[in-house]
Amino acid sequence: MESRVPIQETCIIPSRGKVYSDMEVPEQFTLRAMTTVEEKMRLSGQGIEVIPKLIQACTVEPEKIDVSKLKMFDIQFLMYKLRTVTYGSDYEIEIRCPHCGATKRVTINLDEIPVNYLDEEPNLVFGPLPVSGDMVECKALSAADYAYIAREAKRIKNKFLNYVGDPEIILTLQSKILKVNGEDLPANMSQKYVETMHMRDVRYLESKYEDALGNIGLDTDMTEVCDDCGSEFEFTVSTDSDFFRPRY
Repeated sequence: MESRVPIQETCIIPSRGKVYSDMEVPEQFTLRAMTTVEEKMRLSGQGIEVIPKLIQACTVEPEKIDVSKLKMFDIQFLMYKLRTVTYGSDYEIEIRCPHCGATKRVTINLDEIPVNYLDEEPNLVFGPLPVSGDMVECKALSAADYAYIAREAKRIKNKFLNYVGDPEIILTLQSKILKVNGEDLPANMSQKYVETMHMRDVRYLESKYEDALGNIGLDTDMTEVCDDCGSEFEFTVSTDSDFFRPRY
């Protein structure tokens, strides 16, 4: 029996394709609804690994695109669109009042979450850093970058049982930095450079990086009024285990 044509939706990604110097990315994507094949895929792995694969499988246009290389703000947006085109825009979550501890369930309309679009290519050259005086060129991290960071951090922890701290801190900063003072930072030098950075330089770089890229994409911060104590509080729309398992 011939299957029915899946529901599709075309949308504009937050970056509008303006942050991809190494590949051609259009501003419009068309996604189809998930089928049982994609649900089987979703249950087969962890989020940072499997979500790009789901989006890849359900992308109708553009036909040839490596979704894993998309930046995370575009990935998150497309994940929300995949959820709405499959299950609809209503998403029920439980939130807790930080003032009195009362919980309540609220329904979020995912299509009404504000989206901050990029108008022009951001300047990702930061500096001079306050201590070293270096000029540092960075990149927005992709899903593939975050998957690498998670895998490498796990490898380091398994190999070096006495490793102190969280290796993802160093790995994330390494992955962000492309050039220092206009010169490429080779892999064998990036770890040493990052590990010896003055923390004032690190904080400066993180702040400027956040200013340049932090507002792109979905704005999932919301406010709610507690039914018990009447206090207004903020919460963030979380993508828990029910995100792709709505209740009927």
